[in-house]
Amino acid sequence: MSRGVMEKQGLNQRKLLMCNEEKQTIERDDDGFNSNSMDRISQLPESVLHHILSFLSQKEATQTCLLAKSWRHVSSTRPNIEFLEENWFKGNKVAFLSVLDKTLQRYHDQMLRIQEFRVKISKLDSESISLLEKWIPIIMVNMGVRTFNLDLFSNTWELFDLPSVVFKAESLQKLDLLGCKLNIQNPLNKVQFKHLQTLHLTQVYIDDETFHKIISSCPLIEVVSLNACEGLRTIKMNKGHNLKKFDFSDVTWDTRDTRLDDDCSIEIDVQTIETIKISGDNHWYHQHNYLPHLKSLNLIDVRLASWPFDIFSCNYLPSLQDLIVRNCSGLTELQLSNHSIKHLTIEGLDRPGNKASIDAPNIVKFEYVGNIPPSFAFATTFSEWKSDITLDVNAYFDDDDHDLLSQFLKLNDLLKEVSRSEISLTLVQHRHRNRHIAYFCGGLCKPVVVEHLSLRGFYASSCFPDFLNCLFRICRPRYIDMFLHANPLDDWERQDMEITEFFCKNLLIRERERTHYFWQRALEEVSLESFDDKGQEWHHVVREGTSLFEIAAAFPIQPTKYNIFRSEQLIRIRLKWREIKNMSRLAPKI
Repeated sequence: MSRGVMEKQGLNQRKLLMCNEEKQTIERDDDGFNSNSMDRISQLPESVLHHILSFLSQKEATQTCLLAKSWRHVSSTRPNIEFLEENWFKGNKVAFLSVLDKTLQRYHDQMLRIQEFRVKISKLDSESISLLEKWIPIIMVNMGVRTFNLDLFSNTWELFDLPSVVFKAESLQKLDLLGCKLNIQNPLNKVQFKHLQTLHLTQVYIDDETFHKIISSCPLIEVVSLNACEGLRTIKMNKGHNLKKFDFSDVTWDTRDTRLDDDCSIEIDVQTIETIKISGDNHWYHQHNYLPHLKSLNLIDVRLASWPFDIFSCNYLPSLQDLIVRNCSGLTELQLSNHSIKHLTIEGLDRPGNKASIDAPNIVKFEYVGNIPPSFAFATTFSEWKSDITLDVNAYFDDDDHDLLSQFLKLNDLLKEVSRSEISLTLVQHRHRNRHIAYFCGGLCKPVVVEHLSLRGFYASSCFPDFLNCLFRICRPRYIDMFLHANPLDDWERQDMEITEFFCKNLLIRERERTHYFWQRALEEVSLESFDDKGQEWHHVVREGTSLFEIAAAFPIQPTKYNIFRSEQLIRIRLKWREIKNMSRLAPKI
């Protein structure tokens, strides 16, 4: 036998041995599903397997028993229980309660611990209440629960009265309740939440005494979230706590509620606090408290009467980065001097005489929403920043020409104050009673460069060109953002299409035809842009024998970063203006 033949036979034998070895490594159990890699996972410690299953829902964890017999024990003993009625049982209330009861009974009989308990019942009835009253005391006291999440809904607006034994859950770290009553029936009872870190209450009835007892008994509490809770009249978070986030939203959830004066007073004096959000007709008493770590402050519809003008200054809030003040009563003058501010949002500071002085040299984004432009004064900034201004222009059409001129001049003053930023201006009209608007005559003001201009809710009526004459005398937009709707159904969408068509017909025309409006003669270059098919980049729309509006309208509707709906597409007109020193020479002859 030749040497070559022998080498070839030896090679084949080695290949055969390798195949046999590989085949032997793939062993299957009785279920026929496990490979060697699956066996390795199964050999992990049970605590690790439980941790892996904790990322799955109860239904998904139960289905892992199909992998192998060994997984049946793991899935049935994991330390977190999650039963969501509408997701699994789909209205079969009897089966839902039966499975929940049997599961808890098995855990109790085997003396298993429950670290996380989450149950959601879509319709509270007597059977559900009986089951909860039976198991909640056992879960909270005997099973070492760390996270307790109970989500209940009742058609009769009756809340489930949580057993008072809940307050004895020493192991509890997170308490999340919806649709319950949480009250200490006996004032002598103690709250033993010494490990509680997070408290989320939604549509929960809780009185002041119970809340204060809970807070005073939680030295490790970090997050407190109260949403549409009834019964609270005074909230005081004093020094000594480890609180980092406080969220309070006063939204009436019971339609029978006719409260008028049952507002809540809130005072937070905790050195560790980092985030505060308060929404609703309530009082927040700051009292010059020094909060060195507060980074985000969000106040919506809060009463700020008797506050000092400089309440947000670095003297009290040296680390504040995000400040949002929306429609807060009592705030007529704002003096903000804070070098840590990066994002500032103000809404509703639009009554006559209101003013704001802002010294925020490190600001990144400024946002204002309102009706009448207030008197703003911005100090010098150190970096590039953006301004987003949204104005409701109802008054522009309903007042006489003198008042109208005053409104435009105020808007021009506001734009001048933020002219060092990249400006986005949105004008919104809700009323349709248009009237004649007088022209600006003479060089009353110098127009400010605006990066983006958007007009929502406008009709392209006979007075709209006069409105633009006024608007383009105070600002010069580089881009006019417009919307195309595939099937305009409501007034807003039809108005968007009218305005888009107006601009396309009156801006995107030949140079020699720009004679009717002064701002047409002030334009040097006009082009239409749209997103590409993928909705990622702007590109120029080239005219090829048909109108640019028709070309743009023919584009497929694509979602963009500007909108999340597929029913509209954002296009824009790019404008290049001529430098004009004397505005009066462009004023039309009246």
